Amino acid sequence: MATQTSARLQLYRLNLPVMILAMLMLALLLINHRFALAATATTTVDANIVSTISVVAKNGIVFGDIGASSNPGTITIAVDGSRTSTGGATINSNTSGTPATFEISGDPNALYMITLPDSVVITSSAGDTMTVDNFTSSPSGNGQLDPGGRQNLNVGATMNVGSFQPFGAYQGIVATTVEYN
Repeated sequence: MATQTSARLQLYRLNLPVMILAMLMLALLLINHRFALAATATTTVDANIVSTISVVAKNGIVFGDIGASSNPGTITIAVDGSRTSTGGATINSNTSGTPATFEISGDPNALYMITLPDSVVITSSAGDTMTVDNFTSSPSGNGQLDPGGRQNLNVGATMNVGSFQPFGAYQGIVATTVEYN
């Protein structure tokens, strides 16, 4: 029995380096296999901080003095300042009207979008009302700032005058929004 144990021990001693070498090769194979399944790439990260776009009202829409009758009508002020009337509403040509004017400023040459209200209700001190709608602008829909980062924006609209519309001064608030495209 001692001969068998001694033979086994001798065989074990001979195979030990072979077994260690085999395990190292297996480990290297597994490690290399893991690295072969992974890949790395790099790219850049960029950002451009733009200046805030701003809008400053220079003046509001002024329809001027108008007359009402038994028939409803409209007064329209265009972005170029021209006024027209329909129906029973009449324009007093001795008074002037103006579109609203705004100054837009921001990044030079930047494109921006213009958002106008659908309608606005204007009210007299007595509580009587009229609706202003069909807002238009120049530029229309979108604008582009000049190389100095500025542009003027004109806004016109149509005022709906009711039949026998009560006299008085009417006022309301119009919100005009601009944002970069």
